[in-house]
Amino acid sequence: MRTWLISGFLALAGANAQAAGPGLHGNLEAARAIVKADGDFAAQAARDGTAKAFANWMDAVDGTIYGGGSEPAIGRDAIYRKMGGDSPDANVLAWHPLEVFAAKAGDMGVSRGRWTLTPKAAGKSIAGSYVTVWRRNAKGEWKGLIDIGNADPAH
Repeated sequence: MRTWLISGFLALAGANAQAAGPGLHGNLEAARAIVKADGDFAAQAARDGTAKAFANWMDAVDGTIYGGGSEPAIGRDAIYRKMGGDSPDANVLAWHPLEVFAAKAGDMGVSRGRWTLTPKAAGKSIAGSYVTVWRRNAKGEWKGLIDIGNADPAH
């Protein structure tokens, strides 16, 4: 599914999209803005907790998160609950994008990268990959439309 999602956005970015630096593809202004949004999202998660960050950075109505072996959560309230709500985070979730694809029109894009979940108490960290589909809203803000995270296979 990830391959289809990224391939679809490469098509949206235009057949002639060229990388203009490591990891940036398509509309470079939009790609840079998505990198900033992705970084600000991760910084808020570290500062305020994952539930607040996901509720803030995913689209309030259409935002959808997949993962954790359960049904997707759609919309701000469902996302907030799925990410733990008001409970203190038992883990620290950190991530960073490896590549960003932005549509030629500059209104949508995709970031893909790596995440790590580290228990605050004793325990083993896990890592994985993620894809976030971003959409620029009427206010010009980048909000996550779809977020998918998968853990690496156990060795």
